[in-house]
Amino acid sequence: MTQKRVAELIGVEPTNFSRFLNNSGHNLPFAKVCQLLDVLELDVVAPGDGSTVCLPREEYEALKCLAKKALGGV
Repeated sequence: MTQKRVAELIGVEPTNFSRFLNNSGHNLPFAKVCQLLDVLELDVVAPGDGSTVCLPREEYEALKCLAKKALGGV
């Protein structure tokens, strides 16, 4: 995905997005940063005690399905 396309998807001017990426004096509001993470399909996980596990959505859905079946919920 190009920088121009990402800028369009989050609703900012491509030149401003380029300045943001190059740390050239342009900031993005928090809401735009959240949109950026969503467009890039990224999740933010706070550091902690190791109790959080990240895995691809497909694996999560498969495990959830198997767990329901094992518990008799399907």
